[in-house]
Amino acid sequence: MSSRESAEVRYLGAGGTFRLEPPRLRTTAAANEERHATWFELYFDLVFVAAISQLGVGLAEDPSAAVFARFAALFVVVVWAWVLYTLYANRFDTDDLVFRLAKSAGMFAIAALAINVHRVMEGDGGTAAFAIAYVALRLPLIGLYVRACNHVSGAARRLCGIYIVGYGLTTAIWFASIFVPSPARCWLWAVAMVIDLLVPTRAWAALKGVSVVVSHLTERFGTFFIIVLGESVVAVVAGVAGFEFTMQSWVVACGCFVIALCLWWVYFDLADTSVIGRGVLGLVFVYAHFPLLAGVAAFGEGTRLAIPEAGQSGLEAGTRWALAGGIGTFAVSLALLHLGAEWTSLRDRSFIVRIAVAAFAFMLAAAGGSIAPLVFVLVIAAVVLTALLIEAFTFQEGAASIVEPRVPTQATVEGREALLA
Repeated sequence: MSSRESAEVRYLGAGGTFRLEPPRLRTTAAANEERHATWFELYFDLVFVAAISQLGVGLAEDPSAAVFARFAALFVVVVWAWVLYTLYANRFDTDDLVFRLAKSAGMFAIAALAINVHRVMEGDGGTAAFAIAYVALRLPLIGLYVRACNHVSGAARRLCGIYIVGYGLTTAIWFASIFVPSPARCWLWAVAMVIDLLVPTRAWAALKGVSVVVSHLTERFGTFFIIVLGESVVAVVAGVAGFEFTMQSWVVACGCFVIALCLWWVYFDLADTSVIGRGVLGLVFVYAHFPLLAGVAAFGEGTRLAIPEAGQSGLEAGTRWALAGGIGTFAVSLALLHLGAEWTSLRDRSFIVRIAVAAFAFMLAAAGGSIAPLVFVLVIAAVVLTALLIEAFTFQEGAASIVEPRVPTQATVEGREALLA
């Protein structure tokens, strides 16, 4: 921070905890600068997961096709609100008094939204209250962008202007939906979300070069992934508390635990995140996380349903789609992330493995009704574990293809000749 910027920081209170600092664009920092999430951001995440947990509860209670559709749509709506605050913090976070108060108001709104999620999932009303909470969630964010616009200039101000106009419009649509009866209300939500998802494509183009702080963004999404995965485990434990386990149910539970561990391993060790640094194409990283996180959440609910069904002749259709469909959705999302990297191609081993896992998982979900639950889970665990091992032993400098052999480089040829000599 420059001396001029330091002079503009004001401390209110003896401990300095009440601090006022003008927002500044943080993506102009050095490319190798490491920036991490604040404690307040992590607290903010936990409130959002409360809403996601309620989505999961609604899915587990009635895993029908209609409820799956509501789960997917509302999941995007909820996670998108988290993304909006995360992207603002990535560029303009001051962690000062104004920022904390604005995010606290957003946390209160998401808590109110979480209370109404269950009724919306059941199709039993609650949509008007949901829309009111969502408007209240977005207003503090628009206020933060207005504040930032008053303190920055150039490309940063253009960026703020795009977000203020775009998100102001869509927030107005959400507000108007409060006074419109269903199902027209839900159609207005869909229109607002389509516009919302298009706004960043123009905003990111306003900044030249890397438009985000990569280290901070990968950490924020990674942390949220861990929280969603962990919440799925908590949901399983809570769902089967008091349940009398049999040998089959224990094996199913252990198999699902192995799958969850593999998901974590692949995401943090083998998922290529270099697409973030490719300008507007970096939005692939953001948007691919919608199905990825939804898949993880659905898998957790599928685990909760599969354990009590372990002694049946086959898993129910909803359980199969939550369990295997969640894995398939996760794999497709990682394939998109991988393909977005600059050095990858459709022939890369990691990409092909992930698509194969997704295809197999979807096929199993659709046609695995006659397979015993224990076998069903163990087969998925074996497939996911095999995919992890294949990716772990795949060269990452262009990921060796399984379609055609790698062409040895000149350095490799010369090295071999030297060894033979």
